[in-house]
Amino acid sequence: MKIIEIDKLITSKYPLKLQEPWDESGFRYLVERSTILTGVFVCLDLTKEIIESAIKSEINFIISHHPIFLKNKEVKPTKYELEMLKMLKDHKISFASYHTNIDNSPNGINMFIAKQLNLHQIKNINGTGIVTGKINFAYRPKVFASTLKNTFDLERIIYSSEELVKNIAICAGAGFNNLREQLPKLKDIDLFVTGDVKWHDWQFAKLHKIDVMDAGHDLENTFIELITELISENVKLIKIQTLPNKQDIKIVI
Repeated sequence: MKIIEIDKLITSKYPLKLQEPWDESGFRYLVERSTILTGVFVCLDLTKEIIESAIKSEINFIISHHPIFLKNKEVKPTKYELEMLKMLKDHKISFASYHTNIDNSPNGINMFIAKQLNLHQIKNINGTGIVTGKINFAYRPKVFASTLKNTFDLERIIYSSEELVKNIAICAGAGFNNLREQLPKLKDIDLFVTGDVKWHDWQFAKLHKIDVMDAGHDLENTFIELITELISENVKLIKIQTLPNKQDIKIVI
């Protein structure tokens, strides 16, 4: 099997046309279109350690969720990013990212999370990637947070209220802008689950009487399971390595 065929498998389900204009999904470096695949390494973010692990394991294709560059000419690549690109080229390892094309897909990360949580009446908010669903009984956020944390092995969760919740909206990653834009369609939800919630986001949510749960960026590690499952179901006898990213959080009392 060729490396390019894995890309076609992923983009047939998650077309690149779904990505945001600022995103850089797809190949960042492809050795040759005819290169035969030796294995796949799936991760959230590319690091030198991951490249070194791929080299050691003789894996020649790395897939990340977050791209190392975005379409912004004003932001120059860092020395670290350029060094990673050189490592990839020196060791003939192809590299691709699948980011907002999966985030915005009706069958992407948020749908996967909703199904893992056994939500009912799951729906997509068209074109946004936001997924809504219901839990069987109204719970305190603390109970739902515990379920979320245990299901996805999260480090920490922050939430805004102790009001009972039953109708849930999910947008993994930094999804608060989506909440702002889709607010009229989300008026019936009790809780919005996302990550990277800023101070002014909490104030906005309070003003509009929406409870928010910040699960951090670790919730996006579901990307790894999603892609690994897709490849494993369609490609037999292939070497796959994964490495979930964990936020380095320090608690000071």
